[in-house]
Amino acid sequence: MAAPNALYLLIDDRLKRDELQLPGLPETAERVREATLNPNCNLQELARIIQHDPALSARLIRLANSAYLGSRSKAESLMQALTRIGLRRIRTLALAMAVEQVFCPANDIVREYAQRYVRQTREIAAASVVITQHLQERGIGHRLHQDVALLAGMVSRIGLAPILKLADEFDDSFANPSLINGTMRGFGGKLGVDVLKHWEFTPNLIRVPHYFRCGRMKLLDDAIVVNYCDIVHLASLLTENAEADKAAMTIAEYEQREIIPASGFWQEESIQAAYQTMLETLS
Repeated sequence: MAAPNALYLLIDDRLKRDELQLPGLPETAERVREATLNPNCNLQELARIIQHDPALSARLIRLANSAYLGSRSKAESLMQALTRIGLRRIRTLALAMAVEQVFCPANDIVREYAQRYVRQTREIAAASVVITQHLQERGIGHRLHQDVALLAGMVSRIGLAPILKLADEFDDSFANPSLINGTMRGFGGKLGVDVLKHWEFTPNLIRVPHYFRCGRMKLLDDAIVVNYCDIVHLASLLTENAEADKAAMTIAEYEQREIIPASGFWQEESIQAAYQTMLETLS
């Protein structure tokens, strides 16, 4: 990269001093996760927790009414939505829907940057779901789950959160997209891993920010060993949201490993329809 900018140097210094403050999970998402760890947890308890977060409640109702869950009748209430989602899936989907709440800067420039990031992340997450569905239809993705692919896409660039926090805190100096971009290129992967460790995510998701820019070039031999790191990186390429990196895997290399067909997969009408439907659900 070019000579380190001031925001980059500040992040670097705080990391070396172990003084960089990482964001916590959104409060409601943390409470949902804690509740679902209790074997006696039930939908009524989760509804009481989630109803205090109107934004998360609305997104879960919308998700429950979407084609993603194969909905035929409309859920009118949060309880109906949670019943449709099911106890086993609520934790993952609540986390996925709540991640965006981490990005709430006050400065106009930083907020606009965060909003653009959220839009791009939704595109990556929606594409991750479509790729996972495609793999499962081919009988390859039996170890994968669409909900987890959705969450993986949503947290793929979570390393931006502490960077935006500092840019917002010192907005007179750092409310500048070029400074943020340069710092994200330098620290985005490491910080993303650090945040997901801090949130106590599982290893299959913690690795996603690390491989977001390049893919698993040396580890991905063929479609049989594909994981969420591969799916998210491929999704970033297909949606043209990949960060420039000369060492990164290309769409052609994913085609060679038979992750996707080498015949205009992303341009297929059915694939685009599924992607647009999923993107609308997340918007």
